[in-house]
Amino acid sequence: MKFAKNFFPLARLTCVEIPRQPALLLLSTTLILFIGCLPFLITHNLGEAGKLVRDSALAMMFLGSLLLAVPAACNAVSTEIRRGTAGAILSKPVSRIRFLAAKFTGVSMVMLVFSGMATLAIMMADRAAAIEFNVGWRYLIPLYLAIIGAYLLASAINYFTNRPFASTAFWCMAVLILLAFIWTWVMKENPHANETVIEHAGHSHANPHGGEPIPIRWSLIPACALITLAALMIQALALLCALKLGVVASLSVCSGFFLVGLMSDYLLAERATETLWAKLLYWILPNWQHFWMADALTAGGHVPWMYVAQASVYALTWTAGILLIAFGFFDRMEVC
Repeated sequence: MKFAKNFFPLARLTCVEIPRQPALLLLSTTLILFIGCLPFLITHNLGEAGKLVRDSALAMMFLGSLLLAVPAACNAVSTEIRRGTAGAILSKPVSRIRFLAAKFTGVSMVMLVFSGMATLAIMMADRAAAIEFNVGWRYLIPLYLAIIGAYLLASAINYFTNRPFASTAFWCMAVLILLAFIWTWVMKENPHANETVIEHAGHSHANPHGGEPIPIRWSLIPACALITLAALMIQALALLCALKLGVVASLSVCSGFFLVGLMSDYLLAERATETLWAKLLYWILPNWQHFWMADALTAGGHVPWMYVAQASVYALTWTAGILLIAFGFFDRMEVC
């Protein structure tokens, strides 16, 4: 009970403070909006409608998790250490491990909200890319309206109640994107669409879907869940770096781990069977290929939830190891 009494207020405070950073709002908005624009920017299908859009959207979510997790972790830890807020909190009956664990939990909650918004945006973009352009845009209008509505609603709330604009817009955007997804879930095309003739590349053909709703591809959820697990690992590494480094240096270190982890199979897989140092590096470095399952979705494929469970064991084990290192380092660190 004593642990929960100190832990949950710190985690909740971190979850409230991080979205107040304008950079996080602008970056998350840009990523979600770019995912929503992909069906209009990519028109090639390479034999499968929506494949390039789906792969690009998942890649944007992966990269966005890195770009968001590092500043969020640095703002939660290094900024408070530099300002002396951490020292004031630790002077009270709050242990250092409890403090750092609460910070990690608060950042995780914000990142989960972003991952949820990105997942819904990817599913809407994939649905729009699966059909003709002159029909698919209807599935994305609710997403655009949700983003615009979040900013307008946050402006009104800020004007009348003086609540922080950035955090209000972030949470409003999360709620409105969920409502937009529900709207598109039940949305049907033009009931007369089956009578419409579409001109494309000099040929005429009827809309193959007629007036029926385009099904949502629920198999995207396991793929997005894997990327969320990878974001958890990046966040733990960013928290460790934030104990001594600033945002730019932490982003450089995490980006290096990200790039090397993407190439770990190519660089170390064969050498791991020959030398001990390569084997140790291969086990220590994060292998991001375990979390990139876009190819498994090709031609109607899916990612089994059993694989997600196995990958979660790997992700949580690696995250726990990094957090133990961070706890040990922070416990011996001088905090003013």
